[in-house]
Amino acid sequence: MKTLNVCALILMLTVGIAFSVHAGKADCENIDGDGAKPIKEVGKEDAGKQNDYDEVVEEDDRKGVTYLAFIGGSTPKPNKCGLIPKNSEAEWTGWGGPLDVDNATIGEGGGTRNHIVIGGIYFERGIGSHAIATMVYDLSGDDYLKFEGYVGMSDEKDPAECNHGGSSDFIFSVDGKEVFKSDTLQGTDGGKQVEAVKVEIDLPANAKELEIIMGDGGDGIGCDHSAIGDAKLLNAQALAVEPANKLPTIWGHLKDSY
Repeated sequence: MKTLNVCALILMLTVGIAFSVHAGKADCENIDGDGAKPIKEVGKEDAGKQNDYDEVVEEDDRKGVTYLAFIGGSTPKPNKCGLIPKNSEAEWTGWGGPLDVDNATIGEGGGTRNHIVIGGIYFERGIGSHAIATMVYDLSGDDYLKFEGYVGMSDEKDPAECNHGGSSDFIFSVDGKEVFKSDTLQGTDGGKQVEAVKVEIDLPANAKELEIIMGDGGDGIGCDHSAIGDAKLLNAQALAVEPANKLPTIWGHLKDSY
């Protein structure tokens, strides 16, 4: 009887480990349904309306792609849900925490997170928080060669709230060295959407950590719902294959490399 119980326990642990490693996106704590402000697909995005979009960045399903996450992932070895930060959860968000789902904006608090829309583009995957937020990702779990993502302000505050939908700057550092800092990005500027800014960072061999800081933009943090769409790490396997859905290069393209 004791032998049977031990065997059953081993089987349960094995199944649990296998599931955690091979969980699909549907099991990754991604937002379920609409948040406080539902998104809407339109023919032409209107800067005067919150959370409408006319372009989509779909999930990158190439092998070797690891998405940054908050909840469903693991660290330092990622699972299919993604890689979560190694620093304290209390540092991941300014207001509206603790975070409770992945692939969502900070929304209006727990249970009201929204899908990620930046500058009229809906991102199926990504991370969102409230400035000031600091995330430190452990890079030792894979041989990552590159980071890619789109930074900007969530459309859930554009433009009626705080006059311009909040503002933030985004700072990326690798092993303590700053490699990218955005300009101060607003939700809207002069009644027009501020486009998401694509960030591409080549990672040196044996890089140990990636730090991301969502700053306050210098004018207070009342509406600073910062977001990074399609935030992902890529290894050699991913870089060997072109992504299935490539967007036209219409955004400001800022690239820092070693």
